[in-house]
Amino acid sequence: MSAEALQGDPGLVPGRECGTCHVCCVSLTINEPGLQKPQGYRCRNLQPGQGCTIYATRPPTCREFECGWRKLKWVRESLRPDKSAVLIKLHAEISKTTGQHSMGIAVTLLDASALKAEGLAETVAAAVAADIPVYLHVPGPPGYTASQAKVNDALRHAVVTKDKAALLGILKLARAKGMAGKHVPIVMKPPAG
Repeated sequence: MSAEALQGDPGLVPGRECGTCHVCCVSLTINEPGLQKPQGYRCRNLQPGQGCTIYATRPPTCREFECGWRKLKWVRESLRPDKSAVLIKLHAEISKTTGQHSMGIAVTLLDASALKAEGLAETVAAAVAADIPVYLHVPGPPGYTASQAKVNDALRHAVVTKDKAALLGILKLARAKGMAGKHVPIVMKPPAG
């Protein structure tokens, strides 16, 4: 695997269906004219036993989103978001020096149990080893901004030495720092009128 593996549209991994997973309906901020919902709150259109009640007319943010579990075959099968508390998203990175765009991943640890998710360490290590930018994304309280930091450099030694415990320890420490960071209320742009 290489960083080029994220360029272009990789399509969806066969056999990986959302099913009853609705993590994105809670964890994403949606700021569209027809739907405004800050992260951490369940979308009002997600109804128990029914799923999305506006699925056919859902806004572009919802329509275009596919998590990394569905798009990236090297993300472990065990990391389905509703079962692992890990949400992996594609993440665009722009070089400050060259302005060049590249793709990476943002790994959201939805709660403390995510650190024990089967395959988390291996998936993150594979990305770091392939020089894919990896960002740890830690949600703030519902309705507040998240913390995010690129973790490749911090994890490199643990990846090279294949020290899974050290890798998970660094992620745990980074998550704690992200949770303690400054989180501000998410302000939605007013709908165009």
